Amino acid sequence: MSKKVRALIIITGLVIFFSWGFRLYVLYLHWGNDPFMTPHAAVAVISFAIGAFLLSMGIRGSKSTRRDYTILTGAALFTVLWWGFRAIKVLLHPESDPNPTAHLHLSVLFIVLGALLLTAGWQGRNRVSTS
Repeated sequence: MSKKVRALIIITGLVIFFSWGFRLYVLYLHWGNDPFMTPHAAVAVISFAIGAFLLSMGIRGSKSTRRDYTILTGAALFTVLWWGFRAIKVLLHPESDPNPTAHLHLSVLFIVLGALLLTAGWQGRNRVSTS
């Protein structure tokens, strides 16, 4: 794993880990006020776990296995699909979103980070030996 890829994985892991950790905290504070709390909490827990995985993979560096890159590819796909859905929802129905501009910017940021992670995961998966 090159230093650039490792830096990308660590920085993205930090962004995802802390942003979704904060989201879990906000969900905890306002639990019960939203009918969609359970799906929001599920996505927050999954994304928080993705951030933790990225941090652990970035720390391991060159010791990452093919399985790690496969998980990275799956996590990146989840990130791109979830935030793509979120961006489409904000673009089509901005009146239902409390802060559409900020959420659209977040969506674009996470789609770009997810695409970069998808590329890194796919290339790493094909580059790592199976032994």
